[in-house]
Amino acid sequence: MPSVTSAQITGTVIDSSNSTPVAGALVTRQGEGTQVTTAGDGSFVLNVSGPSMVIVAAKKGYFNSSVAVTPPATGLQIIIDPVPSWDDSGYSIAGPSNCGSCHSIRLDEWQDTPMALGGTNTWVYDIYSGNGTSGGLGGFVYTRDSVYADSNPNSECASCHQPQYWIENPYAALNPDIGSSDPGVMHGISCDICHKIEDVDTTKINYPGIYPGAVTFNRPEPGQQVLYGALADVSFEALPMMRASYQPQLAAEVCAVCHQDANDPEEDHSYSGVISEPTYLEWLASPYSNSGSPSFASCVDCHMPQALTNQVCTVIPPPDRDPARVRSHDIYGTTPEYLDNAVELEMTATQVGANLRVSVSINNSLTGHHVPTGVTVRNMILLVEAWEDGNDPLTDSLVHLGSQVVHDLGGIGDPAQGYFAGLPGKFFAKVNHDANGNGPTFFTDATGIQFDNRIPAMVTDSTVYDFRLPIEDATIHVRARLIYRRAFRFLVDAKGWTEDGHGNPLEDVMAPDFGHLMESSEEMLTTIGGLGAAIPVTSNLGRTAFVFLLAGAAWLVFRRRVG
Repeated sequence: MPSVTSAQITGTVIDSSNSTPVAGALVTRQGEGTQVTTAGDGSFVLNVSGPSMVIVAAKKGYFNSSVAVTPPATGLQIIIDPVPSWDDSGYSIAGPSNCGSCHSIRLDEWQDTPMALGGTNTWVYDIYSGNGTSGGLGGFVYTRDSVYADSNPNSECASCHQPQYWIENPYAALNPDIGSSDPGVMHGISCDICHKIEDVDTTKINYPGIYPGAVTFNRPEPGQQVLYGALADVSFEALPMMRASYQPQLAAEVCAVCHQDANDPEEDHSYSGVISEPTYLEWLASPYSNSGSPSFASCVDCHMPQALTNQVCTVIPPPDRDPARVRSHDIYGTTPEYLDNAVELEMTATQVGANLRVSVSINNSLTGHHVPTGVTVRNMILLVEAWEDGNDPLTDSLVHLGSQVVHDLGGIGDPAQGYFAGLPGKFFAKVNHDANGNGPTFFTDATGIQFDNRIPAMVTDSTVYDFRLPIEDATIHVRARLIYRRAFRFLVDAKGWTEDGHGNPLEDVMAPDFGHLMESSEEMLTTIGGLGAAIPVTSNLGRTAFVFLLAGAAWLVFRRRVG
């Protein structure tokens, strides 16, 4: 087999509008992925091996441009064209099926995701106007109850949940008909929404959705096209269908458009109030956002995992890429797969005199933002239970001696029906208050934060619980459960929700956990009437030690009596 030799390709990237060199452009061997960045004078040196290949130059704000070359080659010039900032109000946003004609795999992945269904989320309608479900008028309804219902009746819900409708009808309310056949409702957050975002102004990151002045949305003129993407080696061009431009903000900042925002109590469109959707800034404050950190991971790295194919297009034969560079559009965030792999829970239980001490730690070691995150109704409950063998853990548990209990927002009522307030454990959430100091209040009306005890990335939360043990020797069960809830229980009850906003069964109202069980740890211990340490009965060695401890305890009692 002949040896493969390396060769160099050198050259310069030039701006077509003024013939000046372009610094900071990416120069990539198409498909294979070898990549360098141009120097201050626009020059580059690319070390490659192999026969003829396609080299692509790309930079944010420019169309990608390619040249075919056989290495070695010197003095190469790659001319790149700036992307005009069009804003043609007559531009028709492409439907997903149009994009799917060439990107059928990506379309199939996207179908039925929360992104695709964002425009018909019944919970959003229930909160905004009360007409999403039969019980939607219960609890808070923005158009009826918000202090801004008269001054800002439209609110900004549509800017994220129906962005096409919002773009085509600036500052509009949600389409009043959740069953509308309007593409702006049916298509949710579709291909031509995300891939038309030219720029996200990070100084206005708390503005809601595709807000003018904070997000530049590029609507091409007739006969023109631009599709922004995170791959810097796409070169296919077929006007008016496709022309690629590199947009690195698609890895995180574009996600922040709808996953980072604040309210606007001054009503001056500054959105400088209480943060309602904090996920992007949580990530930005963590080591995960540092590209030089071993922990670095963007939103896309976690929520758009590696695809199962090495090709982006399924019609025109594209270059084969490393599958790690091709991202699935099956975009999720709170499915069981994610919730079950968000944190790590550890529990230890030991006998301390006449009491049982349970220590629980929750380590947010697997998630790049706080847990829980998202809109402020999301919450998480840690339940710590201890009960004697044969008893019911909810109705006949050991007496809890401490004050660390689940907040009232865990639900006041029968624990057997999922109302966990007052039980040993901890409630995790970001809870807002209104101008009168009352909370929780919906984020639109919030003037401050009552408390926020969610767990940041790479932080461990630790709590300790003491229970009174039976006087006699006993077999004790100890369990710690970490439960995720999509909304405060009082809100779920007020609106009668039994499904989530996309029609899936709502675990919040389903036994036995009344929420999604993220983590659980359980032990069974034998306690010795307050004289010694607990011995796990599941261990043969423990059983033997237990017998010797019993014998020793009996000998001590006998010695005291006869002494």
